Amino acid sequence: MTFTRRTTQTSTHAARRSRSASSHLLRPVVASLAALTLVLGGCAAPSALVGSSDDTLIYGTGAIPRVLNPAVQSGLATATTGTQLFASPIRLSKNLEPEPYLAESWEEAEDGKTMTLHLVEGAKFHDGQPITSEDVAFSLNVVKKEHPFGANLFGPVTSVDTPDEQTVVINMSRRHPALLTAMSPPFLPVIPKHVYGTDDTVTDHPQNAQNVVGSGPYKLRSHLEGKRIVLKKVDDFFMPNEKAPQQVLVEIISDENTLALATEKGEIDMMTSNTPSILSRLDDVDGLTVADTGYEGLGALTWLGFNVESENVSDKRVRQAIAYAIDRDYLINKLHRGQIEPATSPIANDSPYFDDSLPTYDRDLDKAAKLLDDAGYTTDDQGNRFTVQLDYDPLSAEMSSSIAETIKANLKDVGITVRIRSSADEPTWGNRVANYDYDMTLDNVWNWGDPVVGVERTYLCDNIKKGVLWANMSQYCNEDVDRLFKKAASAPDEESRKATYAKAQRILTDELPVLPLENQQYRNIYSDSVKNAPNGPFGIMSPVLNTSMEG
Repeated sequence: MTFTRRTTQTSTHAARRSRSASSHLLRPVVASLAALTLVLGGCAAPSALVGSSDDTLIYGTGAIPRVLNPAVQSGLATATTGTQLFASPIRLSKNLEPEPYLAESWEEAEDGKTMTLHLVEGAKFHDGQPITSEDVAFSLNVVKKEHPFGANLFGPVTSVDTPDEQTVVINMSRRHPALLTAMSPPFLPVIPKHVYGTDDTVTDHPQNAQNVVGSGPYKLRSHLEGKRIVLKKVDDFFMPNEKAPQQVLVEIISDENTLALATEKGEIDMMTSNTPSILSRLDDVDGLTVADTGYEGLGALTWLGFNVESENVSDKRVRQAIAYAIDRDYLINKLHRGQIEPATSPIANDSPYFDDSLPTYDRDLDKAAKLLDDAGYTTDDQGNRFTVQLDYDPLSAEMSSSIAETIKANLKDVGITVRIRSSADEPTWGNRVANYDYDMTLDNVWNWGDPVVGVERTYLCDNIKKGVLWANMSQYCNEDVDRLFKKAASAPDEESRKATYAKAQRILTDELPVLPLENQQYRNIYSDSVKNAPNGPFGIMSPVLNTSMEG
């Protein structure tokens, strides 16, 4: 494998122009145009763009998007590209405050039940058609119906009026404090009704992945699924983007260590990681920056999720025993070098709604054994109680398989045999857990800035949706928890919201449909040639308008 180290700005450009065709890290960019055209279904081949300009941002990721349309799919894989392809009504500042985007202004009624958006004039879709209020209304309804947690994003919305082409009136049954967050780039892409409104469902629309007609600052040039996505800048975008790269190349490299090495050697301009060893290692590399801010809006948690309908973990005493058996101190201070904070709640530590008075499950093997005995799981002659299967999201070995092996060893101490099942890739794992084919799974789940958006979706009874990743995959249902989440979502003030969320957290910490383990820290890692990297609250999952490539 051949790499070119970036030592100066001149060598940076040389590296970008002379990527080795023999390297099996990055797919060859000089390939048969006819063959690529067949693979891409008529899209222009990457070779038509890559290497033709130094004004290209190459972003490396291990996340494989199933689709590129955030209206029907959540997560890093979709939003990385989707927020470049589609504009949303608002953006969020570093302080998670709303800023104009497609909506240049808005006002909320005194009772909180109506929000009126005033759209910017002159905004167009990539096919040249104007973006109107009808498109915004259509997009909101699609997200509400078809997004994995659309009911959380827009559940209170009863109707959307469009009195003229530039005005959108959102009517709601109750106050919805998270509405503006729900209209930000990862959640409400404005999609063209004249393209996506012709079918009964948008979820399976072929233009979710190919021939995308978007509204954002970049057009889709090509999508070689599972390998590479090439985006071309929209030159007449309705917001200033003159300094933004002419091209964004999303290169998919499944192994994170290989991706990190490519970034270190200059093959990749920017990547994102939450793996402590990679963040530490690349922070010491000349010519690279590991950002010290960014992704504050995620509220990312690593947790152990339980399928509460699975026989051996259906009793909360078993789940509590597992919590007491896990050596969290080892996970935090040994495996992850003290660089990650422990998590004690389904709400992330840096959220204003986090309750820091919750009880913790510090390792106590005697408590674990008693709980298992009380639940009827006594030991046999060999000291075994039962066997349970553990799956994990395979994106990062350090944040998945290493934790799984630790849990396996920990649970053996209380007589539980753990059978670890690996998955070839994240889609394989996602299909298994979304269809309840698991007992326990390690997962990385995000709060998304507000509990309405990213927390309650995991626990609400009516969000048990087979086949939908990151819905209520535990199949947990508690009507008291539902009532508390709904009360908090419409609370008239912040004090009552916090008090209500505290009650919900206490129930969930006792019943443990999921066991929070660690608060994750995501950071962008990028070369010196990347200026104004997207280090906002959603990081790369925001439009690249002010980032530039220099040197």
